[in-house]
Amino acid sequence: MLIFKAIELDPVSKQRTGREHALSVESRREAIDELLSLLGATRGAAQIDPTRTLIEVNAQLWTIVGFPAPRTTDSPSLRRAGAKHKRVR
Repeated sequence: MLIFKAIELDPVSKQRTGREHALSVESRREAIDELLSLLGATRGAAQIDPTRTLIEVNAQLWTIVGFPAPRTTDSPSLRRAGAKHKRVR
């Protein structure tokens, strides 16, 4: 599962401006739709790059980035619990 983040970029330099939105969705298409709703824009008013990484809305440039979901941290003893009782031949 991925976690998506929308990051605003400066249209000229393509550097981050500091504005970010965490998007709790399951696909990149849903992430685009949620970003557009956060910005109060429609899909017709946005210019979406074919690779779906850059979105231009009202002279703002946004990128959508997906990250792997953080793994649950089990204690080392729980991770090795099954291995402790295996017999080595």
